[in-house]
Parts: sequence; C-alpha cells; structure tokens
Amino acid sequence: MNAKRLGPDAGALARAASDALEPVFARLARIAEAVAESRPPGGDGWSEAHLGDVQNLLIELLAEDGLAVGFGFAAAPGQIDGEDRYMAWWQRQGDRAVRLRLNFDPDSIDVYDYLQMEWFKPARQSRSRVAYGPYVDYSGSELYVVTAAVPITVDGVFLGVSGVDLSVGELERRLIGVLRGTPADAVIVNAERRVIAANTPRWVIGALLPHMPTPSGTAGRGAFVDVVELPLSTGWVLALAEPEAPENR
Repeated sequence: MNAKRLGPDAGALARAASDALEPVFARLARIAEAVAESRPPGGDGWSEAHLGDVQNLLIELLAEDGLAVGFGFAAAPGQIDGEDRYMAWWQRQGDRAVRLRLNFDPDSIDVYDYLQMEWFKPARQSRSRVAYGPYVDYSGSELYVVTAAVPITVDGVFLGVSGVDLSVGELERRLIGVLRGTPADAVIVNAERRVIAANTPRWVIGALLPHMPTPSGTAGRGAFVDVVELPLSTGWVLALAEPEAPENR
C-alpha cells in the first residue's frame, strides 16, 4: 500500500473514530457515577426512591446529543428493591423523553430478560466496555441501534450497567466523516464481524463479514492491507483496502 497516496494510516483513522465516540462513554461514566452515589452504604434498602437524581440525569443526557435515542441503568439481580430485574431507561420520542416500560416477568411469554442480552452479559462477565450491534431493538425503541454499556461496581460488587442506544444512521454518518479522510476503501467492523461504517458501498452496514479483517500482506482486489483495533476498547477494528476498480463498484 502506498501510504502517501492513500493518506492517513489506519492507526490515525482509528484514533479519530474513537475520539468521535468517546463522549458517549463519558456520558455512560457519569451515569455510572450517579448510580453508585445513589446506593446507601452497604447497599441495604436500595430502592427506586434513591434514583431520582439518576432519572433526571438520564433525561438531561438524552437532550444533549442526537446520536443517543435512549439512556439507562440496568441493575444486577437483587440490587434495587430486591427485584431480580430492574431498569430505569429513558427514550427520545419526538421532542419528549419517555420512560421505557418492559415486562420482566420470567413466566411471561414476552419477558424481556436483559440479563441474557449481549450488551449486558459481557459487561457483567468481563467488567469492561461493550458495544453490541447494529440490531433492530424490537423490544424497546424498535429502531436500528448499537447498544453501548459500561459496568458499574462499588467495592467489587457488580451493580449493573449504564447503557445507551445509539442511532445507527447517526453513528454511521459521524464515522463516515472520519473515514472520508482517506482515499483508501475503509471499513469499521465490530467484534461480531458486522459492518458499522464504511466509506464505500462495497460493504453494507450491518452485513456479517466471513471473517475478521486481517492484513493480507499483499495488495490486491478485496485484500485488506492495514488493520487496527480502535482504542475505544470495544473490540471494533478499522481496516483499509485498495480502492476497487470503478467497474467493480
């Protein structure tokens, strides 16, 4: 690959893409801090009544950035009012913020068991950032979203996660703004090999690649010549390829 001809290297683009999304995780950190501060010493008697400031913060953050269509806190079992499931999640509907109400009854046919969701389980197990999707959120916003989450812990106790649903359309727009900085064909892929954004129609948003991008070592049609993980700590990677010939586009 001719680095001069193709512009910024993958590392620089990956850092720029991460910088575009770090404000999302800064907001999730604010929610996590507010949740932790709401918890009584020792966690005894922690109830929804303690979460007034958290609820207000969720609504406030929702109004700050059109990238987010929902912000929330999903609790670990037994943390809030002793319930196995508890969620405080607010969504944008038009110019209003509306609280999301879901069915957590395990005996119900339409139960929403977020404990098994791919944005909750990895955060609980690894105690690290998660960004899952794109997927259609049929149970919540009914939109095409990426859900990002960060674990909340106090004194080693896992309390749950702070989370956000991101509009895939707006996410793609912002990342394409970064990827346009290179004349190479560039794509960002999540940890499940799904395309998040690309500066060329050769990769369709949400499509599942047959394998994670890896540098081929040789240039050629369809070959990735530079692959870098985003510093975002979500397992996303950015890959560059030689531009396709016009007849292949």
